[in-house]
Amino acid sequence: MKKVININFQGRVLPIEESAYEALKQYTESLRRYFANEEGRDEIINDIESRIAELFDEKLKKGAVCITDEDVSAVIVSMGRPEDFEEEDGQKSTSSSGAQSGGTYQEQAQQETFAAEPRRLYRADNDKVLGGVCAGLAHYLRIDPAVVRILFTLITFGGFGFGFLLYIVMWIILPSKSLVTNVRKRLYRNPDNSMIGGVASGLAAYFNIDVWIPRLIFLLPFLLSIIPNMFSGMWFHFNGPWVAFSGIGGTFFISYIILWIVLPRAVTASEKLEMRGEKIDLASIKNTVQEELKDVKGKSEKMASDIKQKTEAWSKEMSSTVSQKAQSFAAEVGPAARKTGTGIGNAIGILFKAFFLFIAGCIAFALLIVLIAALYSGVGVFPLKNFFLQGFWQNFFAWSVLTLFLGVPILAFVTWVVRRIIRVKSKSPYLGYVFGTLWIFGLISLFVLIGLVTRDFRTKTSTQQDVAVVAPSKGNLVIKVAENKEKYYGFDWFNDDYPLLSLNEDSMLLNTVRVKLVKSDDSSYHIQTVRFARGSNPAIAETNASRINFPVVQSDTVLYLPKGFAISQESKFRNQQVMVVVEIPVGKRIMVDKSVNWYNWFEINVDRRRGWNIQWNDKWDNSYYWNDNVQYIMTNDGLKSLDNSDEDSDKPKKGKARIKIDEHGVDIQAEDNSDDDGSYRYKRKVDSLQKELKRVDSIQRAKEKKAIEDSKQSKTVNEDLNDGTEEKGAYVGEMPSPFAFILNLIN
Repeated sequence: MKKVININFQGRVLPIEESAYEALKQYTESLRRYFANEEGRDEIINDIESRIAELFDEKLKKGAVCITDEDVSAVIVSMGRPEDFEEEDGQKSTSSSGAQSGGTYQEQAQQETFAAEPRRLYRADNDKVLGGVCAGLAHYLRIDPAVVRILFTLITFGGFGFGFLLYIVMWIILPSKSLVTNVRKRLYRNPDNSMIGGVASGLAAYFNIDVWIPRLIFLLPFLLSIIPNMFSGMWFHFNGPWVAFSGIGGTFFISYIILWIVLPRAVTASEKLEMRGEKIDLASIKNTVQEELKDVKGKSEKMASDIKQKTEAWSKEMSSTVSQKAQSFAAEVGPAARKTGTGIGNAIGILFKAFFLFIAGCIAFALLIVLIAALYSGVGVFPLKNFFLQGFWQNFFAWSVLTLFLGVPILAFVTWVVRRIIRVKSKSPYLGYVFGTLWIFGLISLFVLIGLVTRDFRTKTSTQQDVAVVAPSKGNLVIKVAENKEKYYGFDWFNDDYPLLSLNEDSMLLNTVRVKLVKSDDSSYHIQTVRFARGSNPAIAETNASRINFPVVQSDTVLYLPKGFAISQESKFRNQQVMVVVEIPVGKRIMVDKSVNWYNWFEINVDRRRGWNIQWNDKWDNSYYWNDNVQYIMTNDGLKSLDNSDEDSDKPKKGKARIKIDEHGVDIQAEDNSDDDGSYRYKRKVDSLQKELKRVDSIQRAKEKKAIEDSKQSKTVNEDLNDGTEEKGAYVGEMPSPFAFILNLIN
C-alpha cells in the first residue's frame, strides 16, 4: 500500500503517490541545476513543468486514480534526462543517441501498440464534449479532434442541419471506449505571426505551409463577394462573376470567426511545438524559449536603435533650424528697425495669411466631412436612384460625377492646404495636372449625364380612360382620397408637400394628381382619368403612361380616389401624372373633400433652347376653381357655392393669386401654399406680392385723394384718375400700368 498525496503543480491539483512525488521533485531540481546558466532559465523550467503537468492531466482524464511511479518514469523518458543531453562543444561523451533512444522509446512503444491494435471506430469516452463522436473520428483518422469538431459545426450550419443529424446517428451506432491519444500535432492559434486572431498563422504552422496561403484563402472570396455587391447595391444592376463567390465568401468569414472562438491560443513552448508537430523534450523546449527570447531581444534592440536614430536626427535638425533662424533674425533686425512701418505691414500680412490658411483649412475639412457624409448617409437615398437612372452608362456617369467632379476638387484643396501648412513645395506640376484632368473628366461626365437623363424626358404623351359612374342619390357627389393598402416606407426629408412620397421594395409612390371640375354636356356625371408620362420617344412615353395604375371606385355618393400611384423600377420616374376630369351636369351638386388637397401637381418641361423648367401646381386650364369641404352646385354660369358665398368660386387654388381693383382699392385673393402650422410649401413670392401690393395700394389711394382735391387745377390729372378707375371690378388683365410688373411675377 502506497501513500497518495495531492499537490498543486503548475496550477493543477494532482493526486500522486508519495514516492512518485519524490522522483518528480528530484527531476525538477536536476532541471534547475542543468539550466542554471542558460539564458531564460526560468521560462524554460516553467514550460517544461507545464508540459509535465499536461501529461499528468491527460493520464488522469483517461481514468487513472493517481500518478504512479511508472507514470513519472514514462514522462521522464519522454522528456529526457539532463545527463542524456550532450552539449554542443563535445564536453560530454554520452552522445545524443542515448537521449534520442530515451526520447523515442515511448513513441516507438505507442506506435507498436497502435500497429498491433486493429483500427476500429469508437466514441471517445475520455475526451468528449457531447457524445465523443468527433474525438473518436479524430482518433481513427489520427488528427486533432478540434479539426473534426469544426468540420461538423460547418456542416451543421452550412448543410441545413445535416451535420447535427449525422452526429446523432453516429452517437447511436458507435460504441464508446476510453482511447489513448495518438496525435502529436494539434491545432492552435499562433500569436507570433498573427494579424487579427492568429487563425491563419496557426493553420500555416499546422500544415507547414506559408502563412500567406491561408490568409489568401480566407480573404479573397470575402472580397470577391463584398466589393462587387457593394457597387451593385449602389449603382449597378447587372450580375457578374462575383455571384458565384457570394456564399463562399460568407462561409469563409463565418469559418474564421468559429476558428477564432474554438481554437486555443498557443502560449507555452510545448503548445507551440505541438502546433508544429515537433518532438517535445528538454532540448526542443529550450531551443523554442531561447529563440523567442532572441526575437524579443532583437525587436527591442531594433526599436531602441530606431528611437535613438530618430532622436539624434531630430536634435540635429532642431539645432540647425534654431541656428538658421537666429542668423536670419540677426540679419533682419537692422532693416526691420529702420523700416518699422514696413515691418508692421508684413506682420499684418502674415497674420492675414495665417488666418486665411486657417479658414481655408477649416472649409476644406468641412467639405471633406460633407463629402464623406454624403457618401455614407447617401446610402439611404441610393434606392431612389433606381427609379431615376436607367442602364449602365447613366449609373457609371453618375458615379463619375460624384467622385471626380465633386470629390477631386475637395481632395485637391485639402492637399493644397496641407502643403501650405507644412510648407512643402512640389517642383513637379504633375499632381496638379492629374487633379485637373480628373476634374475635367468629371465635368464631361456631368454634361453627358445631363444629356442622357434629359433625353429620357424629351417627349410627353397621355392616355385617357373613362370611368363608369352611376348617378349618385340626391344628385350629390363627394370626392375623397382613400388610403393605400400597400406598405410603403416613408422618408423624413419628404413630407406631404412633395410628389416623391415613399418607397417599398420595388416601387415608389407618387401623388402628382389633379382634380379638374368641368360642366357636363348632358344630364349625367362623367369621369375620365388622363395619364401623362414622358420618355425618350412617343412610344416609350405612351408605354410609361399606360403602366400607371390609378383605380377610381364609386360608393353611391362618394367617389374614392387613390392616395397616389406606384411606379416600378422598370418604368422609372418619368414625371408621371394623373388628371381626374369630373363632368358635372347642371343642377347637380359636388363637394371636394379636404384630403384631395394632399395631391401635388409636378411638371417638368424639357426644352432644347431653355433647358429644364420645373413648375408646381401650374396650368389649371379653364377648369372651375373650388375650395375643399364646400358644397357646390353646377349652373349655366359655372360652379356656385350653396352657402351664397359667390366669392368662393373666385378664390384661387393653391399656388395661385388673383388681384381685383375697384373703387375700394386693391383686393388680393391668394393661396399662400402654407399648411395649418404655417410651414412653407412651394412659392414664396405670394407673401412678397401681398406686401408690395399693399404698398402700391396705399400710394394709389394717396394719389386718388390728391387728384380729387386738385381736379379743378389740372385736367390731365383728372384724366389719369379716370383711367385708373374707369372699369370697376376689373381683373388682372385690365390692370393699369403700375401693376404690370406684378402680373409678370405672378405668371
